[in-house]
Amino acid sequence: MTIRMFFTILAVLSFLFGVGFVLAPDQVLANYGIEDSPALALLGRLFGGALLTLGVILWLARDFRDEAAVRTVLIGGLVGDVVNLVVATMGTLAGTTNALGWSTVLIYLFAAVGSGYFLMAQSRRPARL
Repeated sequence: MTIRMFFTILAVLSFLFGVGFVLAPDQVLANYGIEDSPALALLGRLFGGALLTLGVILWLARDFRDEAAVRTVLIGGLVGDVVNLVVATMGTLAGTTNALGWSTVLIYLFAAVGSGYFLMAQSRRPARL
C-alpha cells in the first residue's frame, strides 16, 4: 500500500463518518447501541465536524511531496489514533457500545498501525541533502 492510498482510505472514512455524525448523530449513535440525547447529538455533530476537518487534511496530504509535511500528518494522526484506539477499546469492553464498537476499534488500529509503518519506512530512507 502506498501512502497516497493510505491517506485516501482514511480520508474517505473520515468524510463518511463525519457527514453521518453531522447530519444524523442520533441514528449513527443508535447503530452503536448508544441512546440519544440533545447533549450527545451536539457532541456527535462536533465530532463529525472534527472528522470532516481530518478528512480534508488527509485528502490534501495525499499529494504532498515534502517528506516533512507527510511526517507531520503521520505523527499527528498517530497520536490521535492511538488515543482513540484506547478510548474505543475501553468503551467497547465496558459495554458502552454494542458489538459494532469493535469496527471502530479496527479502524483506529488500522490507522495507528499504518501511520507507524509509514513513519518507520520514512525514517529508514537516507536523508536528502
